[in-house]
Amino acid sequence: MTTRHALVVEDTPTNLDFLVRLLTQAGFQVTGVPNGAEAVKFVNAQERLDLAVLDMQLPDMNGLDLTRMIRAQSENTYIVVASMHDERSLMDKVFVRGGNCYLVKPHGFMELFKRLTTTSIAELCADNYLVVDHYGPRTYHLIAKDS
Repeated sequence: MTTRHALVVEDTPTNLDFLVRLLTQAGFQVTGVPNGAEAVKFVNAQERLDLAVLDMQLPDMNGLDLTRMIRAQSENTYIVVASMHDERSLMDKVFVRGGNCYLVKPHGFMELFKRLTTTSIAELCADNYLVVDHYGPRTYHLIAKDS
């Protein structure tokens, strides 16, 4: 089986540790970084990145800019943006910039784990615009064209 590579970008150490452990249990080789600059450096050095889990608010960059940069480099990376904000306009921005999944913290990490252990990355990418919040997973219907 091919090694699956994941990146976690999270500035809260306990959340970073939790996500790294969760994705490792899901069978990924995981790199965790605390800011956007280290994420950009890591992504630029990779030949392939299967999964990126990004915190929306980082000390040096926001998740929207990081999503756009990762998507420009890899159309096959499954990009998950996690935020405390359950805002439709923010969800639109994430999906317009190339995100595949929007998780409202702290909900959804176990749903993500379940999907990563039962579904291929290609299948996950085909099921675009997934939102996971306190209501559970659902397909999101994009309104904005660009923001």
